Amino acid sequence: MADIGPLSFRTEMPASSWSLARTPPAIAPGQHNLLGSSDPGDIAREPFAHLLRRGALPEGNYAILQDSFPSLETILAGRRIDAGNAAVRLSAIDILRNPRIGSEWRDFFAFHTSADFWAEIVRVFGPFIRNTYPQIEQRFGRPLEELRVGLRGRDESADIRLDCQFVMNTPGTERSSVKTPHVDKRQTIFSGLFYLRDAADETQGGDLDLYAWKRRPRFLTYRMILPGDIEHRLRVAYAANTMICFVNTPQAVHGVSAREPALVPRRYINLIAELPFHLFSATYIGLPARLWHWRQAAQIRRRQVGSDY
Repeated sequence: MADIGPLSFRTEMPASSWSLARTPPAIAPGQHNLLGSSDPGDIAREPFAHLLRRGALPEGNYAILQDSFPSLETILAGRRIDAGNAAVRLSAIDILRNPRIGSEWRDFFAFHTSADFWAEIVRVFGPFIRNTYPQIEQRFGRPLEELRVGLRGRDESADIRLDCQFVMNTPGTERSSVKTPHVDKRQTIFSGLFYLRDAADETQGGDLDLYAWKRRPRFLTYRMILPGDIEHRLRVAYAANTMICFVNTPQAVHGVSAREPALVPRRYINLIAELPFHLFSATYIGLPARLWHWRQAAQIRRRQVGSDY
């Protein structure tokens, strides 16, 4: 691929933002539920329990969301990012009342941060959550179905804090991975990714890789994992209208395959259900191994692997 030149992302909002220029068709209530047609029998068990849905939404509804996905400038919200292939996020708390975000998207975000969506998570993943974390309901003193649900960043006293994020991985001039193998934060109980690949994106890579441990879980530095400790098991293509979600455990190791130099951002929705406490403990590698792998640790700490804004 030819050199695509230096990166420069504008921070100002274009005067003719799509959301101010047109009103997309409405999506019928209940037709944007990413778990709507799933049940516990759809959960795959290898390499860890996960749900994969291709054609996650009806084509017409998906097309409305695809066409009205906000610009990179809107998601940057005034920030300037010069790093290539960096994850830029905009969370629900900054979206639900944002007039620059179309109403069809605000409805989508409102549902996926609601008690109704938590009920859907429990309906599909409840048996697995209870089996994996058998003390969780005892700790709360009530069943999963009755946990108090709030918005992450606003309702900090809630039992379950939900978030839904626009995410773009910025264009880049070099082949790189936006996120090397890792597990999600220990207070996260549910994670989901919903891909909205731009039709103009012909870039290779940027797929989701799932891994299995070759040993007892251990971590190099904050959730990051040595490549030699795991083995690749499954690749989920970065494809339009595709969702993958899972309950977060030490076994739920995933990462993003290297993406070739790109002119078009990688686009997706990030779904998060977070608890007020850690679900599991993290064992870090010992000092001798840490010294042996110091180059990899330093690279991760300098965010040369997996830049995230």
